[in-house]
Amino acid sequence: MLKDYFASSIGRKQVVAVTGLILIGFLIGHLAGNLIIFLGPLAFNAYAEKLSHLRPGLYIVEFGLLGIFIVHIYMTATLILDNIKARGSGYRVKQTQGERSWAARLMPYTALAILAFVVWHLLDFTFVDKTGPRSMIGAQSLGLYGIVYNSFTDPFHSTLYIIAMAAIGLHLCHGVESCLQTFGFNNDSNMRTVRTFSQWFAIVISVGFSAIPVYVMIHYHIH
Repeated sequence: MLKDYFASSIGRKQVVAVTGLILIGFLIGHLAGNLIIFLGPLAFNAYAEKLSHLRPGLYIVEFGLLGIFIVHIYMTATLILDNIKARGSGYRVKQTQGERSWAARLMPYTALAILAFVVWHLLDFTFVDKTGPRSMIGAQSLGLYGIVYNSFTDPFHSTLYIIAMAAIGLHLCHGVESCLQTFGFNNDSNMRTVRTFSQWFAIVISVGFSAIPVYVMIHYHIH
């Protein structure tokens, strides 16, 4: 039965893996869209405008992603709590901890950091006036491009963003590996390949997003 499936650790791990894959797909698409900023304000604002024209249908996608995000967090939290309850002797705990990577050990904390970042990010760039004072560069409103650019000229703002991207990278480093293992890519012959792929994927995503505030700060100080 469905209830028994969700009650089992295997079932919940599969749900975490599937929802994680969907969120990873969104992350890749979001990064691809964000990198358009390197093409300048016209291209970036045109991309943002196209997205806005997809509403109200886009609201369905966004609420769907929110639901997937909540399910992913909830199922992961239940698995973590089960692991805490299932820990046996002190020797076993030490042995398990010794085999786990730092990315694995920090998963609950990076998850909380990502959750806080998502709320901040939405308030920072999504639920804002796209033609207000924050969009002004010189005497001209440059829409969302202006908002992003002006935000990242602040070193503190950029630093917080880069730290959040590092948290996402750490989370992906273990999350992608766990996801692939759940789908059966966990035998001795490909374990190293899975781990290497997960690490490089995490690096590409975190560096890709972090490149935007770094670019803005360099561009701002040069000009």
